[in-house]
Amino acid sequence: MSMLSKLLSMPRTELKSRLQAVDAGAVKGRGLRRKFEKIRSKQGGFTLLELLVVVAILAAIAGTATIMLQDTDRKGAAAAHVAMMDELSKGIQTYMVLNQGKYPNNFDSLLFGSSTLETTTTPAGDSLFDQDLIGNLTVSVLNSDGARSLGEANISTYRLLGTQCGTSPAAVIAEIKDKSNDIVPANLYRPSAAHGCGRSTDTGLFTLNGSVYTSTVPVAIWKASPERVNADEDDTLVAFGIGADSTLFKPTTIGALSNVPVYRHVESHQYNRFIVLFNVGDVTTSGSKGNGKAIFQAIIDGAGDTKDEELGEVDNIRNT
Repeated sequence: MSMLSKLLSMPRTELKSRLQAVDAGAVKGRGLRRKFEKIRSKQGGFTLLELLVVVAILAAIAGTATIMLQDTDRKGAAAAHVAMMDELSKGIQTYMVLNQGKYPNNFDSLLFGSSTLETTTTPAGDSLFDQDLIGNLTVSVLNSDGARSLGEANISTYRLLGTQCGTSPAAVIAEIKDKSNDIVPANLYRPSAAHGCGRSTDTGLFTLNGSVYTSTVPVAIWKASPERVNADEDDTLVAFGIGADSTLFKPTTIGALSNVPVYRHVESHQYNRFIVLFNVGDVTTSGSKGNGKAIFQAIIDGAGDTKDEELGEVDNIRNT
């Protein structure tokens, strides 16, 4: 039923009551405001012309409110994401300070299987990860300098997917969408007991022979412009998902956080955690930054955006 039909079918007493409740200050234009106040002050009935004027005024107010509230939910979520990214940044750095220079360990690998990114979509157009995130990543096996840099920072294990949810992205997506089980994308890398598709044990990133670190498995590398996260052009940035099995959330560890943030601007079946980047320096020449120890560089959201880019959604200077 249209607004006009609703108003015409409304009892006069109810219509008058509604008119009295409208804030005259919300009516644009001095002349139109005076006319509205005159109509509202009448004690008798309304003429058809007066009724049409009232309908036009109410429609204008409703249209203004709709414009003002447009995309409010997504902008509110973007503001919450910025706060979460700040909290994770502070949490990781505080953890390091309180644990003798050691960073949290046991993040999610962001790999599908043990050595690749999920870069393809199913015939239905679905993907396990946001494709903007995957577009910012590549896969590489770190050389000894890069492995040593992570090792010196206490980053020695990560989570990989198992096979209990299937061996293809499409199979895993089907398991997540299946309402008869408890698998959720936030727990993607967690073991079956935690309603995830991850392996039952964590995977070592490298082996330590004497004082020499040797990479044994690939890692996800941030391939987008390093300047986006305030890194140097020749730096190597290793990317991990900040999942619930990270020691950053281990209650018995000093400096641990209590809540695992969820990123909500992805599809309901896609991995929805935030991403941490660790800088292992220029591993193509000699040594790494931080006297051979990886350093925390930035937090990225689940769609591959930096904090400033996510903040742009809140400030309405970029699309949500």
